[in-house]
Amino acid sequence: MGEPDTTAAAPTPTQLAPQEGRSRRGSPPPGRRRRPPLSPLLLCLATAKEYAAALGPLGAPAAPPPGRAVAWSRAGRDLLLCVTGVGPVAAALTAGRLLGEHGDALAGVVNCGVAGGFDLAATPLGSLVAADEEALPEYGLRTGAGTDGAAIAFPQLSPAGRPVHDRLPLSPLADAEAMGLRLPRDAVVGPCVTVAGVSGDDARAVVLARKYRALAESMEGFSLGLAAAMAGLPFLELRAVSNQVGRRPPGDWDLPGALSALGRAVAALLKGDPSRV
Repeated sequence: MGEPDTTAAAPTPTQLAPQEGRSRRGSPPPGRRRRPPLSPLLLCLATAKEYAAALGPLGAPAAPPPGRAVAWSRAGRDLLLCVTGVGPVAAALTAGRLLGEHGDALAGVVNCGVAGGFDLAATPLGSLVAADEEALPEYGLRTGAGTDGAAIAFPQLSPAGRPVHDRLPLSPLADAEAMGLRLPRDAVVGPCVTVAGVSGDDARAVVLARKYRALAESMEGFSLGLAAAMAGLPFLELRAVSNQVGRRPPGDWDLPGALSALGRAVAALLKGDPSRV
């Protein structure tokens, strides 16, 4: 049974208020490791197609197999480029292994890719979304009334002593700055959700948008953000909108446009292009 629509209409991005304990700019949480901002970055993309669109035009090496990473340097910045594989489990496994091997040397973790948008008026096809919260809506106690992430006693993990159930607060502006990066100025900042099964009907899309005030839906962001938090590292998630979340009609798709936007955004992010920051 789908979750009933019991909440008020989802806000537009300009209506999104800061959540308790963090500002829209955000600040690094207690326990965050301090690293030189030009230490290496772990840059994660889910698929070889996203990797090629984001990094191929910059002359990066060929995409590694899913679950693996390759070293590269761009504009004097050392990078570890990773294809995580698709979905929250693959992303968590890959991030855990790579952070276990390289985490002590890294300045932070960046996740880039495409995503579905819940409201194409707020985030049109090809626009950029930077997550200031990630949610995992499948975690918690599920009943006919929906899923309650806080209804079970056990958090998933507690980075820096802060229990994480189904929501993970993020600080994209502060964390980008901590990594020596700046967000593209046209990125819309707001909450996102991570799912194992993408929303295939409008009813599910409405529930997620309203419950989590979500702008975008992807399949890896929560896992990578939580892995970074457990490692005490800054985290940035940047997504290009490729489709309308829900029934996914062909007319509400522009994957080539989203991949092109992703490539421009990653190029600007890595070199600090003043036209995009």
